[in-house]
Amino acid sequence: MSHKPLSLLGIAALLGAGVVLAPLAPPPAEAAPTGVVINEVFTRGSDGNEDAIELLNLGAEPVDLSGWVVKDDNDSRTDTLAEGTTIEAGGYLVLRETAEFDFGLGSADSARIYDDAGALVDEFTWTAHSDQSWSRCPDGTGEFQNVPTLTLGSANECPAADPMGVRINEIITNDPVLEDSIELINPGSAAVDLSGWVVKDDNDSRTDALPAGTTIEAGGYLVLTQGIHFDFGLGNGDAARLYLPDGTLVDGHTFPSHSNPSWSRCPDGTGDFIQGNSVTLGGPNDCAVEQVDSSNLVLNEVDSGPLDWVELYNTGTQPLDITGYVLTDNAPNDPTHRYVFPEGTTVPALGYLVVDGGTFNIGLGGADSVHIFEPGTTDFDPAGAVQSYSWSTHAAIDGDEAIAANSRCPNVTGEEWVVAYVTPGAFNDCPTAIRINEVESNGDATDWVEIVNASAEPVDISGWTLMDNDPVGHAADVTPLPVGTILQPGEYFVFDQGVHFDFGLGGNDLASVRDEAGVVVAEYAWTAHANVTYGRCPDTTGPMVDQTISTKGTENDCSGVVPEEPQPETPIDVVAWPGGESVTVQDEVQMFLEDFSGLDFQETAAGTFLWGVDNDAATVFKLIAHADGSVEWAEGWEGGRKVVFQEDTGPAGPDAEGITAAGDGYLYLAIERDNNFKGVNLNKILQVDPAAEGDVITASQEWDLTATLPDVSANTGIEAVEWVSDADLAGRLWDTTHAKPYDPADYPGHGTGLFFVALENNGHVYAFALNADGTHAQVSEIIPYMGGTMALDWDTELGLLWAVCDNGCEGLATQITLNGTDSPGLLHVERPAGLPNLNNEGFATATDALCVDGTRPVWWAADGEVPASLRSGTLPCATPVTEDPTGTPTDTPTDTPTGTPTDTPTETPTDAPTGTPGETPSGHGKPGTPGKPGLPVTGADAGGLVALSAASLALGGLLLAVRRRTA
Repeated sequence: MSHKPLSLLGIAALLGAGVVLAPLAPPPAEAAPTGVVINEVFTRGSDGNEDAIELLNLGAEPVDLSGWVVKDDNDSRTDTLAEGTTIEAGGYLVLRETAEFDFGLGSADSARIYDDAGALVDEFTWTAHSDQSWSRCPDGTGEFQNVPTLTLGSANECPAADPMGVRINEIITNDPVLEDSIELINPGSAAVDLSGWVVKDDNDSRTDALPAGTTIEAGGYLVLTQGIHFDFGLGNGDAARLYLPDGTLVDGHTFPSHSNPSWSRCPDGTGDFIQGNSVTLGGPNDCAVEQVDSSNLVLNEVDSGPLDWVELYNTGTQPLDITGYVLTDNAPNDPTHRYVFPEGTTVPALGYLVVDGGTFNIGLGGADSVHIFEPGTTDFDPAGAVQSYSWSTHAAIDGDEAIAANSRCPNVTGEEWVVAYVTPGAFNDCPTAIRINEVESNGDATDWVEIVNASAEPVDISGWTLMDNDPVGHAADVTPLPVGTILQPGEYFVFDQGVHFDFGLGGNDLASVRDEAGVVVAEYAWTAHANVTYGRCPDTTGPMVDQTISTKGTENDCSGVVPEEPQPETPIDVVAWPGGESVTVQDEVQMFLEDFSGLDFQETAAGTFLWGVDNDAATVFKLIAHADGSVEWAEGWEGGRKVVFQEDTGPAGPDAEGITAAGDGYLYLAIERDNNFKGVNLNKILQVDPAAEGDVITASQEWDLTATLPDVSANTGIEAVEWVSDADLAGRLWDTTHAKPYDPADYPGHGTGLFFVALENNGHVYAFALNADGTHAQVSEIIPYMGGTMALDWDTELGLLWAVCDNGCEGLATQITLNGTDSPGLLHVERPAGLPNLNNEGFATATDALCVDGTRPVWWAADGEVPASLRSGTLPCATPVTEDPTGTPTDTPTDTPTGTPTDTPTETPTDAPTGTPGETPSGHGKPGTPGKPGLPVTGADAGGLVALSAASLALGGLLLAVRRRTA
């Protein structure tokens, strides 16, 4: 959507529109009278509350609107109302963006409605956004007015007509001395009797009426005060409204935060509300305010993985409008890598704005940049950017990217960027000498805040104070520490309620430690009381987490805060890579997108293929695979094909982390979230027909595993999926649900194999039966004992499952040998010496169809590497072949295989939905032999054709790694 205001963690994507010059055309004919008028227009839309145009039928009969056309100020619009659209006599009909029309309504724009013959029925043009609504007043017949109440689908709530003309002129909230106040102004030439007028905040149930005899003189001011004229307080983000005794709205203003110091109309009595320069209750407003511009904008924090987001800060005392500013990455000259902030985007005064990656939808890599340019920029040289920051790797703390970001230190003012714990929309958690270490906001006796000296030198904290989120209202409620207060290295100090501060800490509050000059040294914010206390774990250095024990003034007791990882009963052996140590880059010139994640090998009668998927773009790749590991595009798959959900959730699409090809001929993608909502975990398996036409493929079926799998953060869900045939699993996989070896008959309707998924959060591998009706059943859980599992592959030649970690585990892999017990054989395998320690999220092994001189290829896919996304190495063959069998394969076989194998199974698989995909079988599998279905080599042929490699050694030593993560 275009022309939308910005939300905190999710903003609608801006669609660029080209300017088209057209010859002048005669004005449209006027429509025959129908009684239909445009009655209300809403232009400040956002996701879930889109721009809208309300129609009203003033006639006595229903009107058929089929084929009527909706336009803004662009004559080329052709958005037509659907057949059967009607508006009842005296009724309202609301037309919404994305439903009845696809364009957004701007700050200076028009709304027009044409009948099915192209004749203009009604129109309204405006030059600026309304406060809430442009409404006809009186309802249906009057001129359009800017009113503060949106009433789509019902009668307009119109301000009282002049000559009364009384307006709310100034609003005071949370002043350290004054009660909350609402100032009225009467610009008219006569006094106005306000007896019985009602004052409200944002609560419609208020009934606070002004007493009889209350008047406001002509040209005069009247101050309404809490406790005298109304009994409620005005909140931090609230409204002030004034009604006639009969309930008619006179005036209202909604404000986003407390006054600082005054919400004032500027110019006095007539202008829009801004934060005034001083409190002027009862007199003209002080409108001499600071002018803010790009020099007040600070790029303050950047997270490039797992969640892409950028935090901005406004150092000015007025909101900063960044409409038209441009955000880019390290490719600023590529127009597809630019995000233009839509109209109405502001950074609050002395406040933060977090822009989510799902909004700018560029994708921040491990080595990347953020540049911000002013509106109207044509030369996107980074040297001319307003703000810039570049980094060489994703931020991680102890290998964990989910808890880390690149942060400006000191907060807002610093010139240095450091890796710190994530604090989107809040004070950066910089590694300073003095740190907030524990907070009690709901104390049985007192609230308190503990600090610790994390440095090696004593720190003089004389004159320091503790403040909450109300520094103006509580300025007089703090007691500075006495002269000579010194905090030794490693020593704790507690700011205690009743001693150092007189206010209480709330459930949605912050603790701000300030030095003797009032400069914030450390700050921590929370949105709800802790169960016990908030404290750092590990003590002093870790993130703030909910504690199990209060440790006021002493080291935090972190036992039980972070659950212990399970340990294997016997150590797991770690062996060297069993194949060749050299590794070859197969895409020296860029072939793929930036976020290559999943791989799977497929052998069919048509040739040998490698499937891949990009997670951010949800784009599937099909490649012809050769024995030397080289690849080329399969015909019709150049550049890949995008996959979308069955239900359109937005332009970004699925976060597709893994891919497998199953015996039913379909591809299956592992999804861990919807990229339109990057902050929400969504563990799904999507079924995709590779024979579907077009560059965009809609999933043919979806299975949602989110509720079945452990609850994890958004980007630590399922990273891989692998289909394995029942022929390879029956009697070998331990069924944890039935506590016995797996029997396919226990899962009717699931088809001919199971789907293994890997969960990044804990590194566990889960086997699922996916049923044709969309249901699923968990069959097994396997722990590879690595810090995370990013890729899975069933090795047909070894008859085992590979689980592969990324650079968070130094590229470690686990060979999982199924043995019919609840303790499968586990062997940890190091990466080849020639494989860099990259964020490899895809792994696939070839069958012996590509065996040459005793070796067969394997591949790794690295997320965030462009080029050099795809690398190949080797493993020993089970049955050596001495010449390259591939030649130059194509999608069409050049001769007939022995026997009569085809790409179509000879029995009907039951795990496929209705409809037949065009490529069967699929998967890294061997083609079928006469009399049995073709089995993808995500599972060996029936009976397990080959023995384990000599590399599958005895079990032994444990290696656990804390892993890091890339989006």
